[in-house]
Amino acid sequence: MSTMLATAVRGFHRLLEHHGLAADALFIDAGLDPHKLNDAQARYPIDRVRALWRQANEQIKDPCWGLAAGDLWRATDYHALGYAYLASSTLESAFRRVERYFRIVIQDASMHSEIIANSIRFTQKFPAYAPNFPAAHDIRLSISLRLCRDVYGKDFSPQEVQLAHPWQPCGYEDFFGCPVRFDADISGFLVTVEMARRPLPAKNRDLARANDRILQDLERRLIDNSIIGRVHDAIVDNLPEGTPSAQEVARLLAVSPRTLQRKLQEEGTTFQTELDRVRKQLAEQYIQSGAYDLQTITYLTGFANPPAFSRAYKKWTGRSPSEDRAATRT
Repeated sequence: MSTMLATAVRGFHRLLEHHGLAADALFIDAGLDPHKLNDAQARYPIDRVRALWRQANEQIKDPCWGLAAGDLWRATDYHALGYAYLASSTLESAFRRVERYFRIVIQDASMHSEIIANSIRFTQKFPAYAPNFPAAHDIRLSISLRLCRDVYGKDFSPQEVQLAHPWQPCGYEDFFGCPVRFDADISGFLVTVEMARRPLPAKNRDLARANDRILQDLERRLIDNSIIGRVHDAIVDNLPEGTPSAQEVARLLAVSPRTLQRKLQEEGTTFQTELDRVRKQLAEQYIQSGAYDLQTITYLTGFANPPAFSRAYKKWTGRSPSEDRAATRT
């Protein structure tokens, strides 16, 4: 059963109160103990949180109700990820942290950043059974805007916001401070590469890395007994022999390839997604450690040769291995 951090739902509790609803009563009706909202170790079943979202959407008549979420969100709602985000050196590194660790916050959701021409596009991916009404998209994007303004400054405005729902009379352009495209394939926003790589005033490398270690520990505890954790272990063990296939990993886990695929789909992911995730995580760790040469990293991450590894690394991060290695020495 997928779960999410209970503290991550505090902003939604504030949002319900903001719109005049009895938040505690709605939580209890959904089978969620409101006393756990301040317990940093507690987690809620995602299906119950989704039921709460749907109930709120039925009761709140204002179609623009989700836009207030960003004003009510706090960095501490996301546990160590919020602190690591605020201490990041650039927006790009902050995006990468969210991409890397967001499953700790919500297990079956993911965030993605990609370079498109001179922009970085940051998108949110949720499974098909997640709430898909307009306010749900507005909540997620308004929190993303708050995240960026907390670290960049109040003058932050994206190049463009993309919303996967039709236009509504909610003043989106004024709210986000940029053009908004509706009926997009996926919700997200774009910022210029220059803006994403500009040093942030509150950057604190030591604090960011300290919280990264907390996040890594949380991640290990979360996935130790999950199918994703077992898949990760199998991939890591076999990468030095080349890229393992889904069939090979299924055999190692003593399940059929079809069963493996189904179990991963239930967790909102695929084998290829997890393979890429593991290789990217290992690659960044090895590069940042400075302890391995490029040939060794290529071997440890299962690539045929250094050029193939370098191409994949640049696709993942938008930078070459040498650029990141040089950055760790400064």
